[in-house]
Amino acid sequence: MHNYKEFKKNFSQPVFGQYWKMFSAIQNNINDDEVRAFYPKNFFNDSKEKEFYALTDKNIFLFKESDAVVTISYFKEVRVEKLQLTRPYNRSEELQLEIKLCSGDKFIFDSMKDSNDDWAYHYVEYIEEIYKLLK
Repeated sequence: MHNYKEFKKNFSQPVFGQYWKMFSAIQNNINDDEVRAFYPKNFFNDSKEKEFYALTDKNIFLFKESDAVVTISYFKEVRVEKLQLTRPYNRSEELQLEIKLCSGDKFIFDSMKDSNDDWAYHYVEYIEEIYKLLK
């Protein structure tokens, strides 16, 4: 599994274009050592809207890139109301996590929809790390 520092090192190079720009925004907002879990939603599929979630001990940062604009959302001192983990018995590369915060904000992570066949197993690991952190 890639940890955040490895993932950032691999995908924050200028050769990766839009990822490089997004990681520049991330770097300006979060210290690498604060990141406990992360989720690169739609980085490896055909979706035009890329999202990067960085979770610290108490906060969630959401970086969205669409149409050459990066939007940063900061959820401070999050309190989780509900975590729902769904894992089909017959598909080890498929895992879904629904997170509902006390604030009413909701996040859905899906290893199959948010990635591609080559990355689905990594996404399962990312989701498991988020689940462990938030439970």
